[in-house]
Amino acid sequence: MEIADLGLSVRSFNSLKRAGCDTVGDVLRVMGEEGEGLRRIRNLGARSEAEIKAVLEKLRAEFASRPESAGLGSAAGSASAAYHQRKIIRPAKSMWDREISEFHLSRYAEGRLRSCGIVKISDLYATNPKQEPGWYAVRELFSRIASMT
Repeated sequence: MEIADLGLSVRSFNSLKRAGCDTVGDVLRVMGEEGEGLRRIRNLGARSEAEIKAVLEKLRAEFASRPESAGLGSAAGSASAAYHQRKIIRPAKSMWDREISEFHLSRYAEGRLRSCGIVKISDLYATNPKQEPGWYAVRELFSRIASMT
């Protein structure tokens, strides 16, 4: 998701753009594990930091409340209910040999995919990936694939 779609104030938006953040994934990368990375951005004060964190928290809450995410990975939901809610998405065979660089992903998403050994679309379905690329990177890739078909 592009940061322009977040509805941030002009100051917050411009500060993030100057820091090289184009997507929500870029903002999360800058924030870091502890969430303190925003303070290093020039001209980004406490109010802007609070605004960005509030918008990201609202986005996280909206994502968590989606019906398709309910029951997945939770101890409360039964394993069979979670199994039936999962969807395996497979792009058309014509896309399988295309490299991920052709889809013009954000730096964060492409970096995450490459660090997991995913260079082509077919690599997404490898049986032993080096590590999990993360939902954001995969979702961004699939949205780009969908927009091209």
